[in-house]
Amino acid sequence: MDDDCSSDEDRLHIFQEEYAADDEAWTVLFESSSSEEEELRVDRPRTANKRCDFVDAYIRVVSNYFNGRESIYNEVDFERRFRRPRAVFNRVHDHLMGTPPFEQYKDPTGKPGIYPLVKLVGCFRFIAHGDTYNRDDENLCIGETTLRDYVKQFARLVIVAFGTQYLNRAPNKQERQVISQEMGERLFPGCLGSWDCKHFAWKNCPVRLAGQHQGHAEGGKKTLILEAICDHRKYIWHANFGDPGSMNGRSRLTAFVFAVENVSMPPLDEHSPRSSIAYLAPF
Repeated sequence: MDDDCSSDEDRLHIFQEEYAADDEAWTVLFESSSSEEEELRVDRPRTANKRCDFVDAYIRVVSNYFNGRESIYNEVDFERRFRRPRAVFNRVHDHLMGTPPFEQYKDPTGKPGIYPLVKLVGCFRFIAHGDTYNRDDENLCIGETTLRDYVKQFARLVIVAFGTQYLNRAPNKQERQVISQEMGERLFPGCLGSWDCKHFAWKNCPVRLAGQHQGHAEGGKKTLILEAICDHRKYIWHANFGDPGSMNGRSRLTAFVFAVENVSMPPLDEHSPRSSIAYLAPF
């Protein structure tokens, strides 16, 4: 029995010595690797700027899409690549050109920098495809961080220029009268427009949110809801994206709030005066 105890103690002692030696070795190795990383971090030179031909990038963009009938890609290609018709692009272009950062700059040697049209194309293409910022770097000669800054400033400028007209708002009294009259001619008096919602699959839904975003839509996948209200002219008065997919159309419509002040809509018939707005819904 004493021999067994002594052998166990010897084995434990040997293990402790080996463990201590290994621990000391790992400590030395970790400290040396950390010091090497610090040396590399300190001595690492700054990445040199790539030589970009901004004039060539501008010529390429113009010849592809903005050279009239001589453009390489037609209107169908333009709308598919930019996810919007040219008229929308031109309207944004006319509002933003000449506003920083959509100005023409030159470097200290007098060479032109990135052309404003190329900057705008980069912003539209990124928003259209939702891809990485360096997706079109080889074609547009716009670096990743540079395009990120352009997109942020582009979004702010668009909100300032078009927010009062296109962001969610209720129609005023005069607009409601026009809509009501035109909808009355279509046998829908007092109807402001059509309401609908659509479920979009959320592939990368976090696990902690899976329960509230899983429903019967899209085969039981996790989804997000896009809802919108538009009138007969396809003018969108309200849009909202992000409600949980566990809600169906009826439950979302029940929770829907679209404030309209001083509502005075014509009655559906002569015996039914009312002060609320009607919407067409696909139920």
